Amino acid sequence: MQDTRAVVTGFLNEVRSGRDPDAAERYFAPRVLAHQLVAEAPYALERSPADYAAHIREFLRDYGAFELRVDELLVDGDKAYARWTQTGRDLAGSGETVRQIGSACYRVADGRIVEYWIQSS
Repeated sequence: MQDTRAVVTGFLNEVRSGRDPDAAERYFAPRVLAHQLVAEAPYALERSPADYAAHIREFLRDYGAFELRVDELLVDGDKAYARWTQTGRDLAGSGETVRQIGSACYRVADGRIVEYWIQSS
């Protein structure tokens, strides 16, 4: 079984980066509780590996092959905090470079991500 650092690093490098969205099957539990923040309104939803892979494919459609740079990764027990910068192009509009700064705290159990809290701007 992989430790928290290995699971989250693999997930960020393979899935969240857009390189292999379908690898979510290796890193996500069948049901993941995703805590998100939209317009200062927190909410939670369930995600599956297939659902998350589709979410990443939406990024690829809208921004093309984007770069995900992990700026910080802190691990404490079953949780890992990651902060990143994502850079791509606005393919649906201006074609300009788009940069998103985000962070998430991931909780890992039995070698899979089971819950996360995410913020992005």
